[in-house]
Amino acid sequence: MRKIYKQGILALAISSLLVTSSCDNVESLNTNTKAYTTPIPEALMTSAQVSHNYFLHNADVNNNNFRKYVQQWGARAYKDEDQYNQAKRDLGASYYSSLYTGVLGKLYESKKLIQEKETFSAEEVIAKKNKLAIIEIQVVNAYMTLVDLFGNVPYTEALDLEKYPTPKYDDAKTIYLDLAKRITNAVNSLNTSVGSFSSADLIYDGDVAKWKMYGNSIKLKMGLHLADVDATKAKQLVEEAYASGVISSNADNTVMKYLDKEIEQNPLYASLVEESQLIPTSFLVDNLNAKEDPRRDFFFDPATKIEGKYKGFLYADGEGAFDLFSSQGTALKKKDTEGVIFDYSETSFLLADAASRGFSVGNTAAHYYEQGIKASMEYWGVADADVTTYLARPDVAFATATGSTKQKIAEQLWIAYYNRGLESWTEYRRLDFPVLTAPKSAVAESEGKVPVRIIYPSSVRVRNAANYADAASKIGGDKMTTKLFWDKY
Repeated sequence: MRKIYKQGILALAISSLLVTSSCDNVESLNTNTKAYTTPIPEALMTSAQVSHNYFLHNADVNNNNFRKYVQQWGARAYKDEDQYNQAKRDLGASYYSSLYTGVLGKLYESKKLIQEKETFSAEEVIAKKNKLAIIEIQVVNAYMTLVDLFGNVPYTEALDLEKYPTPKYDDAKTIYLDLAKRITNAVNSLNTSVGSFSSADLIYDGDVAKWKMYGNSIKLKMGLHLADVDATKAKQLVEEAYASGVISSNADNTVMKYLDKEIEQNPLYASLVEESQLIPTSFLVDNLNAKEDPRRDFFFDPATKIEGKYKGFLYADGEGAFDLFSSQGTALKKKDTEGVIFDYSETSFLLADAASRGFSVGNTAAHYYEQGIKASMEYWGVADADVTTYLARPDVAFATATGSTKQKIAEQLWIAYYNRGLESWTEYRRLDFPVLTAPKSAVAESEGKVPVRIIYPSSVRVRNAANYADAASKIGGDKMTTKLFWDKY
């Protein structure tokens, strides 16, 4: 386990080089934004990006089990997570720490310092607004993630321990609607004629036009999350986002650029190379084999075929030596493999869903469905001829594939989201496909179902007991089987 933990330590080491915090209580519900002692706003923003991307891209059993929840990868050891035991490692506490302390606290302090910084020229004024808008986009995304994990969470009273030592939990939908306003204002305030953070921005290197596309793409996703519970608002958000411009090519993808250096490597490297505990599941491998999906040679290592075929591991209940199964592709086992945050295939499938609901997004569900598959295959390096052959298959083509429109979109989206566990799990919960079955060994608390929520950290039950009890009651119980407000079906 030391090698797995090392990635978290390295992320914190990067943070400590950039900014020092005198109060970092990882068990608290929020972070004290007044505690930072080194006022470097750009460094704080950089550190927040490092923390957020570690949360998204690592595969540490203590920090990120979402690839397992969608049954794309399983583990030979550390079976608790495959069996949905959220309590043993207190996963909720890890996610609270990552997002409140590691991301939001730093972003808010960076925002405060930028606001206080004096500007002189007209260009400096615009650049300052751009920086604040870019921070706001990241804040919105972090809060949206918290809601998508837990439901009701601290929001209006978060991030100030001195004033609110026991913050209340705000209603999840109310938070979403406020975030929708904030993302709209942030995107609209961006001015692409002037720069922003430059090299302090590890994602887009300060490219304001790309931040605008990313912000709109978040808004697009937010709108579709609301589609089953507030169709009118969903339509408004989706159509506004589309009109303003979303990610529309792989060149626009939102990614974290990692380097071939130990302290700056993709955290996934530790789990796949240094630990070698994670194996592609038979559910995933068999699905791709059945359709002769050309992405197999990129998702998996061709050198690990078993008797000429890719072979997966039975999720949660599988046994056998590591070399009896196919392993992840070599592209994922490099220190400098980029980490995808949002990409072209994602916007394409979201637009397919939007079009299927009658929203005005410029084309049909069939068009965007096909575009999503093409975008995914282009990203992974599949040859054009193989893409054409795949799309022509009766079990893939939009007109002839089995199932409802929602099922077709969801099942192809699930494949395109390979190695993007959190987003894959979120869309699985929202769209209800593919059909996943809980393993026989799943903990009793799962009630025989795949989890649809993360339970709150154990510490809040004591430290913020009254607000915890109120939140648990309002969402329908602090259980992994409690559906979020947008998960209607």
